[in-house]
Amino acid sequence: MTQKQKQEFITDPVILVKISDLAAKGFGVKDIARQIGLTERELNSLSEKLPVVKQALSDKEFSDRMVENALLKRAIGYTNNEITRQLNKDGTMEIVKIVEKNVMPSTTAQIFWLKNRCGYIWDGQTEDEDEDEAGVVVLPACGEIK
Repeated sequence: MTQKQKQEFITDPVILVKISDLAAKGFGVKDIARQIGLTERELNSLSEKLPVVKQALSDKEFSDRMVENALLKRAIGYTNNEITRQLNKDGTMEIVKIVEKNVMPSTTAQIFWLKNRCGYIWDGQTEDEDEDEAGVVVLPACGEIK
């Protein structure tokens, strides 16, 4: 396929909607390219040249932000109103009670957040200044044991 044919193919509204839909679902550029029959390099090249393709791929950022916000909400905890409704005799729904529920912060979500945002600080590894001596045990010679 020539460059011009690729540009005509990718600017087809059906293909742009498919790209946008896949990006919104969280698919990466490599997966999107495979789905539409291009290589990752070709898709990146076309997105640099054609603003409509770049816009279709940017929908991925929206879904990333949604997940990021949900993770943050879970990491810090939140309050949720639980509404109980009941069907009346006349066929309408009536609110019976509203209960405010507090969802406690999740330490797992906090760990994910910290490792992804501040990975260099929260990566779970420690640096030893005395790496040469780490794990070395000096035992006395056989003749020195009393």
